[in-house]
Order: sequence, then C-alpha cells, then structure tokens
Amino acid sequence: MMLLKLEFKRIFSRPMTYVVLLALPVLFVLLGSVFFNSFGANNLKIGVYSEDKSPLSKFTVGVVMSLFHGQTIQYVGADYVEKLKSGELHAVVIIPRDFTTSLFSARQTQIKYVPSPVDTQLSAAAYLVFKKLFEDLSGGPFFNPKVLQQMYTSSNVPAPSLVTDREVNFSQVFAPSLMLLITMFAGMLLGAGSIVNDRERGLFIYYSLGKVKSINYYFAKFTTTFVISFVAGLISYAMFFANGFSVNWTVVLIIILINALFHTSLGITISVLSKSSMTSNLISTIFSILLLFSSGSLTSVSSLPEFGKRILNVIPIYKSVYLLRMAQLFPADNDFTVLLTKNVLFSITVSFLFAIVSILGIIREFLPKSDLAK
Repeated sequence: MMLLKLEFKRIFSRPMTYVVLLALPVLFVLLGSVFFNSFGANNLKIGVYSEDKSPLSKFTVGVVMSLFHGQTIQYVGADYVEKLKSGELHAVVIIPRDFTTSLFSARQTQIKYVPSPVDTQLSAAAYLVFKKLFEDLSGGPFFNPKVLQQMYTSSNVPAPSLVTDREVNFSQVFAPSLMLLITMFAGMLLGAGSIVNDRERGLFIYYSLGKVKSINYYFAKFTTTFVISFVAGLISYAMFFANGFSVNWTVVLIIILINALFHTSLGITISVLSKSSMTSNLISTIFSILLLFSSGSLTSVSSLPEFGKRILNVIPIYKSVYLLRMAQLFPADNDFTVLLTKNVLFSITVSFLFAIVSILGIIREFLPKSDLAK
C-alpha cells in the first residue's frame, strides 16, 4: 500500500499526467466535435457548368436542375475554378458539349467532376454518392429523354422527410470512437513509459535492496496507469453526455473499463520488454497508430477483405467501438449481451497474459546482476 501511495504521488507530480488526464480528453472532444459537426453544419454546394449551349441541352439540364430548389446544386459560370479554390463550392460537375445529343441518341457520355481543395472529404463523399447513383440509374428510365419531359412537378409538392428509426443525433456518432481512443492513448502513453524510466534512473537496485516484491511493484504501476486511463475515458464520456450522447451508462462504464484494462496492460508490457525509453516510445507509437486505424474510426471496415474483418474482430478497441455504436443505434438484445460478454472475457484474458509477461520481466530486473550472469 505504501508503494502504491508513493507511485500515485510520483505520477501526479508530473505535468504530463494532467495533460493526459484533463487536456487530452478535452482536446479530443473539442477537435472531434468541430470536425464531425462540420459535416452537418456545412451545406454541400455543387456547381453545374454546362459546355453544351444548345437549346435542347438547356431543356434537359433544366429538367434535372428543377429537382433541386435549394442551394445544394446551382448553375455556375466559367469562373468556377476560383470558387473551388476559395471553398465557395465543394465540387463542380461539368456537362460536356455532346451531352444532350448523346443522351437522345442513347450513347453513353461522360460528366466531369472537379473537387475543391477545401473540405475535400465532403467532395469525395459527394463523388462516391453521385458515382453509385449514376451506376444504379444506368439503363433505367431516369435518363430517358421521354421520361425527362414528364418530370416537371407542381412546386407545392413537398419532398419526403428523411428520418431515422430511433432519435439518433448524428453529431454524436463519433463519440464512441473518441472516448475509447482517449482511453487507449492514456493507457498506452503512460504505461509504455512507466517501468523503462525506472530502469534508466537506476531505481530497480533500490527496490531490490528494499525487498520490494515484483508483484507489488507491478500492481502499483498498473493501478496508477489504469486509474488515469479509466478517468480520462470517464471525463470524455461526461463531456459527450452533457452534449446529448445517450447510451446506457453501465454499458459505457464496462467498455471504458475493459479498454483501460487492456491498453494499460499492453503499455506496461511494452515498457518492461523495451531496452530504452526511445524504444518504448517508438513501439507504443506504432501500436497506437495501428490501434487507431483498427478502431474503425478512419477506415471503411465494410470494404475490407474477409481476413481483415476477422483480424478486426479480435481487436478489443474495434469491438468496443462497434458495441457502443450498437447500443447507440439499436435497442439492446441477447446478441448484444453475448458480444459484450465475449469482448469482456477476451480483454481480461489477454490482459492477464500481458500481466504474467510483465511480472516475469520485472522479476528478472529485480534479480541481482550476479544471478543473471550465471
């Protein structure tokens, strides 16, 4: 207990602890909120520039444009490049000179899509949607000239309203990823530097002379890092909760808990096995980047090959993000409970194995050098 109190005193005497515990969650949440909320705050602005100046082209393009009465799609002039560069437009669709004649002759034509260098992620998302729509509409009646002639409708006919099955706030869909990434970074960053620093400062010989047990030393290191990782996750959860994140709090606590457990154990194991702080920082950074991409926050999981999906299914942070999103979007059922239980058991098992490896490494560090030489 005395060693644990000493470890807490040591770790809270470092400014980096407060950065990880307070500044990191606030920074992640604020940056994440600004980034993801920008998708909902920004009105997608697509310009249409027609190189086909024939009267028939004006009629055909006009029919399609009549479907859009807002500012999502608008006509633009030859100065569209400057508007793209300034971010006034997210993309421009260029109608070629032979567009209408090809359409009425049943020949395939090409429409050029020019994205903006500002908010290019929105331009890319719009491109993918348009591309898939055009592929699905190919061969159908939508681009049939006779059908186009009948597409004018009364201006007082309202468009359907798009709703979700549950009241989901899409500005909060990023919350599961950020909460667990904060928990992961806190556990990995502090854990990876905990033991290797003591070795470099020559503290192991004092612990050995003081008859400090290896398991007590590990418990002190693990507990302090785990508490900070867990509390960092709780702080981020509290911030999201205050902004409307609505998920069963027991599920959130369990998932933050097992993620703090897993990543703290992994970070300390890296620290035990590393020969220097530089090596420990390098390995922990590599693992953190891999886990960041494995969380499903930055990558399209559905487009991965089958072996990639199998690998993700055994990574706790991915399963945890998936479970939180399930709880956020769908009512809880037996399948959810089974998946949560499996994730908890897997995380605990792997964390226990990491703990064994770490304790064995600490025992070796505590042995007198003469014993190691034999």
